[in-house]
Amino acid sequence: MNQGMVMALDKRTAVVLTPDGQFVRVRRQAHFAIGEQITDSVTLRAVPRVRQRFLQAGVFASALFVLIVGLWMIRMPPVVAYVSMDINPSIELGLDAKERVRELRAVNADAEPLIEGLKFRGKGLESVMYELAHKMVEEQVLTIGDPEVVIASVPIKALAEQWENKVTQKITRILNEATQQVDSEQLVHLEVTTVSLPIEIREEAEVNGVSSGKMAFWLVSESQGHELSLETLKEQSLKDIAASWGGVKKVMSQYDQKKLNDKVVKDEDKKDKDVNDDKKENEDKAKSEDKAKSEDKVKNEEKVKIEIKTGNEDKTVSGNMNNDAEKKNNENRDNPNDSKIVDKKDDDDKQSDKQKGDMKDNNNQNKINDNEYNDENDENYERNNSKIDEESDNQEEWKHLLDLARERSNKIVPSVKLRNSDKERD
Repeated sequence: MNQGMVMALDKRTAVVLTPDGQFVRVRRQAHFAIGEQITDSVTLRAVPRVRQRFLQAGVFASALFVLIVGLWMIRMPPVVAYVSMDINPSIELGLDAKERVRELRAVNADAEPLIEGLKFRGKGLESVMYELAHKMVEEQVLTIGDPEVVIASVPIKALAEQWENKVTQKITRILNEATQQVDSEQLVHLEVTTVSLPIEIREEAEVNGVSSGKMAFWLVSESQGHELSLETLKEQSLKDIAASWGGVKKVMSQYDQKKLNDKVVKDEDKKDKDVNDDKKENEDKAKSEDKAKSEDKVKNEEKVKIEIKTGNEDKTVSGNMNNDAEKKNNENRDNPNDSKIVDKKDDDDKQSDKQKGDMKDNNNQNKINDNEYNDENDENYERNNSKIDEESDNQEEWKHLLDLARERSNKIVPSVKLRNSDKERD
C-alpha cells in the first residue's frame, strides 16, 4: 500500500482507508494519528467486508453529524452583546437580540462552580439569571453584607433602543430579589453600578484574564490616581479594593450608566414640557383667532339684517325706482327662464365663495398641522441624534481611558527593562 488515511487505531495495528475505498489493516507506528495521511506502510491484511461496511457507515455518520452541527451553528442567532457581573466571582453571558443566553463563561476560577451543570443555551435571560442567583445565594456569594455589584454590557452589534438598560435592569431586579430571600426583614438593595463599554475594553480584559467590569474599574481608578496592579485586581474583590477609596460606586460614579440615563430622562422630560407648553400656546392662539373670526361673522350677519330691515321699512322710494322695479318684474314675467338663470348664477356665486372660504380655512388648518408635524419630527430627530451623540461620547471616553493606560504602561515597561539590564551588567 502506497498511501491512505488512518481511520482507527489499535495497540499494534491501524485501519487505513485507501484511495480506492478499501479498508486495510497495517502495522501501527508511533507517529500514527486518526485522520493522518500515511505512505509506504506494510499491509498486514484487508479488513473483513462486514467490518468495512461498519467503518463506512461510521465515516458517513460522522460526516453527516459535522454537516448538521455546521448548519445549526449557521442558523443559531448570533450574540449581539456580552454582559458581565462582578460580585466576587465574575460571570459573563453572551446574549442574542431576543435576550436569550447563547454563551456562559466563568471569568475566574471562583465562578466555575456556579455555572457547572447549568443548562443555558437558548434559554431566556431571566430563567438563567434566576438559577444563577439561586446558586449564588446557596454558595453565600450573593449576600446583603456584600452589596456592591458591577454589571458591564458590551454591545458588539447594533442594538434596539434601551436594550442594554432593559437587560441590566432585569439582572439587577433578579439579584435584589435573591438577596431578599435570605433575609426578607432587611429591605436592603444591592449597590449596582452599570457601565456600557466598547468592544476594545472587553478584548483588553480577556488578554489580562479579568472581566470587562473589572477592567473598566481598573481604568477609572488609574485615571483617578489610585495605585492598583492587575494581579491585585484578579485576586481581590472590587469591594475590598475600593473600601479605602469610598466604595465601588463612588469610584465609578462618573461613568455609571444608570446615572447617565437618569440625566437623559430628565433632559427629555424638560424638552417634552417645553414642547407641550409651545403646543398649548399655539392652540390657545388658534382658538383666539377662531373666536375673533366667529364674532366678526356674527357682526356682519347682524349688520346685513339691519340693512335689509331698514330697506323694507323705508317708505320713501322714488318713482324711478318703482318704475325700474316694475320694468324688471315685467321682464321677468316675459322671460322667466332668464330670471331663474340670474338667480341660479347668484346662488352659484355664493356657493363658490363659500367653498373658497372653506378651502382657505382647510388649507390654513393643514398648514398648521403640517408645521406641528414637522416640528415634532424635528424634535424627535434632534432627540435621537442627541442620544446617539451621548452614547458615542461615552464609548469614546472609555477608549480614551484605555489609550491613557496603555501610554502609562509603555512608559513604565522600558524603564523596568533598563533597570534589569543594569543589574545584569553589575
